[in-house]
Amino acid sequence: MTLIEMLVFIALSLALLAVGRFLSGRWGTAGWLVGVLPVGIFWTYVAYGIIRGTFLEVKHSLSPRPVCRQGRCKTRDYVLVSASSEKALFRCRCGDLYLSKANRFSQILPHNSLKPYMARDSSSPEWKADEEALS
Repeated sequence: MTLIEMLVFIALSLALLAVGRFLSGRWGTAGWLVGVLPVGIFWTYVAYGIIRGTFLEVKHSLSPRPVCRQGRCKTRDYVLVSASSEKALFRCRCGDLYLSKANRFSQILPHNSLKPYMARDSSSPEWKADEEALS
């Protein structure tokens, strides 16, 4: 959510609360619900998004990564570019992009194709050359 979107939503929230206060004079508690319920639902959704985003960021930041293809960058030398629940995009210090998905680490080539690089078993923390890359 951008700053402008947040400011617009705060203004709309205040307007809905004012309508709820006005309607509470006529309908009592039901009038308040007209204003408060949509505001509460949205702010609950925003809080859920913040917590989920923070969890994904921490999860992908703490997951181990192999040494980069050029052999210069280790696990802590990668920067998380973007993440979703099933995959994460990293940039190493050398500038190469990598996609981490389901215990596979693939390099993203300049023309946006994936080149398999490393893989690991769920039973072992060690990274090994991806068998797809060898064939």
